[in-house]
Amino acid sequence: MGDKHHHDSAHSSSSESYSESVARQASHDESTIKNKKSKYLERSVSYYITLIFRIFAYDSILWFFNLVIHTFFRDVQTRGSFNIPKRGPVIFVIAPHHNQFVDGLVVMTKVKEHLNRRIAFLIAQKSYDRFFIGDAAKLCSAIPVKRAQDLLKMGTGVIYGDENDARILRGKGTKFTTQCQEKGLIGLPNSLGNSQILEIIDDEKLVLRKPFSSPRSEIEKRIQEKLKQGTEFKIAPHIDNHIVFQNVFDHLNDGKVLGIFPEGGSHDRPDLLPLKPGVAIMALGAVAQLMKERLEDEEDGVPNPPPVTPVAIVPVGLSYFHPHKFRSRVVIEFGKPIIVTEKMADQYQKNNRESVDTLLKIVTLGLKEVTMTCNDYETLMVLQAARRLYTSGNRDNIPLPMVIEMNRRLIKGYEQYKDQPDVQELKDAVLEYNRQLRRLDLRDHQVESLTRTNRAHTIWTFIARSFKFSLFMGLSLPGIFMFSPVFIISSRISKKKAKEALAGSVVKIKAKDVLSTWKILVALGLAPMLYIFWSIMGVIVINRLQLLGQYQPPTWILFIVFYLWAVLTTYASLRMGEIGIDYYKSLKPLFISMLSISRDQFQIEDLKATRRNLQVRVNAFCNKYGPDIFEDFDRFYRQYNEGETNEADLEAETRQDEANARFEDLQRTTSASSLDFNLHNLADIPIFAAADLEQTSDVDLTKDPEEEETEETEKEVETDGVETVGNNNIINISNDIDGGGGGNDGAKMRLRKSLGEKYSNVE
Repeated sequence: MGDKHHHDSAHSSSSESYSESVARQASHDESTIKNKKSKYLERSVSYYITLIFRIFAYDSILWFFNLVIHTFFRDVQTRGSFNIPKRGPVIFVIAPHHNQFVDGLVVMTKVKEHLNRRIAFLIAQKSYDRFFIGDAAKLCSAIPVKRAQDLLKMGTGVIYGDENDARILRGKGTKFTTQCQEKGLIGLPNSLGNSQILEIIDDEKLVLRKPFSSPRSEIEKRIQEKLKQGTEFKIAPHIDNHIVFQNVFDHLNDGKVLGIFPEGGSHDRPDLLPLKPGVAIMALGAVAQLMKERLEDEEDGVPNPPPVTPVAIVPVGLSYFHPHKFRSRVVIEFGKPIIVTEKMADQYQKNNRESVDTLLKIVTLGLKEVTMTCNDYETLMVLQAARRLYTSGNRDNIPLPMVIEMNRRLIKGYEQYKDQPDVQELKDAVLEYNRQLRRLDLRDHQVESLTRTNRAHTIWTFIARSFKFSLFMGLSLPGIFMFSPVFIISSRISKKKAKEALAGSVVKIKAKDVLSTWKILVALGLAPMLYIFWSIMGVIVINRLQLLGQYQPPTWILFIVFYLWAVLTTYASLRMGEIGIDYYKSLKPLFISMLSISRDQFQIEDLKATRRNLQVRVNAFCNKYGPDIFEDFDRFYRQYNEGETNEADLEAETRQDEANARFEDLQRTTSASSLDFNLHNLADIPIFAAADLEQTSDVDLTKDPEEEETEETEKEVETDGVETVGNNNIINISNDIDGGGGGNDGAKMRLRKSLGEKYSNVE
């Protein structure tokens, strides 16, 4: 009986214990769910109140910088904006990083304009701590990142390179074990390069992950000399960026947008720098974190846990036309998004290094599809000239983004077939053509326009345009005078900063990537001060002379009026000056035609014959290799090379021009280039067209190669409304052709056929 009572009591106690355990577990589960719900509820109240302020601050800052960007750049165009996801986490990977802080502003303004999405950029802690730049970055929700290279300091002793292994460094008087860290940095003086430390053997010996090296031969030579003779060195600790990565993961998993420059820093090289793996780690890590959180929610019994949202990586290519020059142009191209899925994140958790490498290769390929990079400037100049030769008859119909795409495709074709003998011969021929242009001080688009026209008509046109140039430049003089201190000081300071940046970098060529940033920063500081100065001067003059008499308003009203007047004056001068410069750029070929003697004309006609021969060869190159590389070759190129003549026509015209060059006064040659224009409109003819008034920057080899890269392309799409001029012979021809009404294309073909027959008889 006692035993039974004891057994029942034990059973009851066991039941109570089990019930309490279940109750405690249920209570714990309920508490967990409530905590998660309260977390989301708490966030929805406190977090989003702060978010309202951040959105307001972001939009205000961006509105201001949008004005700055559209003042500094004459034109900002986009291509492929439909590739940007309208919702969900997105990482914009932007390259090439040719314009320091300006690059981010350009992309931010356009993404906000097209899709109303706000980008938060990763920014170096060094920049984040700067005055003004750091303040603006904070208001734009930028995420700071510490970089080891920003923490470099001098180490003790001298280091030498090992004769047998370039990765081994030996020291004399060094303290590697106490001063250095594995995975930290060790660097050479004068910014000759840094390398990560793989292993520290002892105080006077360590192993590098990669040996010191540079793609530039002169720097590589200096590195080897330093390591052979012994040199001082710099060291930096290993930076643990786990907190940064966690902030990025949280940012992306909130469905927000992140911007990153995967090259790691700005530069002015013609090719991309090796991409850092951070972008791949961020995308894969964000998705992996969501998967982990969902698994935890399922284990905790959270009903309907949020699904795992994939991260989209959007490659962004920036193509500048003189990034450091005032009133230049830029094209932004958004590539197809790379979707980072759960499957990729799962692989990342199993083998993170392999997954990161694979994704980084995909991102690199995506960037190459939207950027225009080349191994060297000489090749880039040749391919730019080849594109102009291929499309010279239809250049004013090609939008700027398509010019970028054509250049990119030519670069890709050249890289694939550059070892072919005919391609090498064509490259040498174009280089020689460029040298001839330099000797004659001409540019490509002017060649077909320089002929022995009616000298009186040319003189009259020259005088008329000179007058208009003087008129518009005169109208712009007040603003130029008022704003000249800003131009002068910003130019000098930016050049000084470029020298400092070049001294501290191993990847920059001339450090032109910092020029526009410092020009803008200096102007933002000086312009308001200058406007205040002129406003005070205006108020003083009005008050002392009592020019308004009894209608004299309060001083503060006068100040505001004069401040606004100063701003409007400089803006009006900017617009007038641009039109004046357009007229000025059209004067040079007219001046050459007006003063050229017979000997010069012979050289010009020979150059024109060379150009048409090159046009034939470039067309042959594109038609031969293009279809094998691009499936849409015919559809893409024919629309911009419409009405092209066959090689026989071009060769016949070349022979005829060579035969007649020394004997006939040619008003305007009926070459393939001219036939490709819409002949019923003189505005379609080079030099006479408004679109060509600014085409003054072809491959001018007397200039900086980087400046040559895009000047001619930049001018091909400009139309500023300046009137066209021409000669009677062309008008008569165009009228005859246009008389056919709807048979204009047939008339063109008949004219070409008759010209071909005529030229074939010259032989």
